[in-house]
Amino acid sequence: MKNFQTPLLTNLWLITLIAIGAGCNSETTVPLSFEIQVGGVPIEFGKSYPVPNDSGTYSISDFKLYLTNFQLVNKESGKNFIEENSYHLLRIQDSSQYSFVLNNVPDIPYQQIKLSIGIEEKANLSIDNFGDLDPTNQMAWNWDVGYKFILVEGLYTSKNSQKPIPLIFHVGYSENKKDFEFEISSSDNINFVIEVNELFRNPNNIDFHKISNVLFNKEHSSMLSDNYSRGFIQIR
Repeated sequence: MKNFQTPLLTNLWLITLIAIGAGCNSETTVPLSFEIQVGGVPIEFGKSYPVPNDSGTYSISDFKLYLTNFQLVNKESGKNFIEENSYHLLRIQDSSQYSFVLNNVPDIPYQQIKLSIGIEEKANLSIDNFGDLDPTNQMAWNWDVGYKFILVEGLYTSKNSQKPIPLIFHVGYSENKKDFEFEISSSDNINFVIEVNELFRNPNNIDFHKISNVLFNKEHSSMLSDNYSRGFIQIR
């Protein structure tokens, strides 16, 4: 029997196969946003806030944070999207919001997002890096200590004194990298809230009279990292 398939039908089949293939390999972007809050309201640099653990006030003049290792998980297939060179230095100036997008994400449903605060040891112990890990971002100490994972600076004023005390919290060390995973209903737009007050409480109450300057103190850094592993970052 002769094959009466016409060139038109052949072309239609090719177009259909191409469309199916394109659908299987289609990619999208996933927007991520982070709102930094203090006491449940958007952060304002220089504004006085009640101290979480006593009756004084404190203000913030600088806030930076490394968010890394972003992954999206499709639980049904077990397929993960893993962002390459996944290092994002959260910096805010005139706004309480920080946003970026995950690019080249396979366009399939995701039910979970994973991320970390801090930098894994291999990258942390090298300052020969680029992008948001560039040492000129002023978040690197040196080759044997690594990066500051979180930086918070400001002033503390106790109830009984009008003379502010400088607050300097620079937390690093590879062991203080913390991993998180959150359930999501959609990856169209994923929104997070970061509550600064949680850095100073739960489970460790940070008394600014006793601990106001944390740089290379491993014990105090560990206390703060325990705190930011709890309610510090949440999905909205």
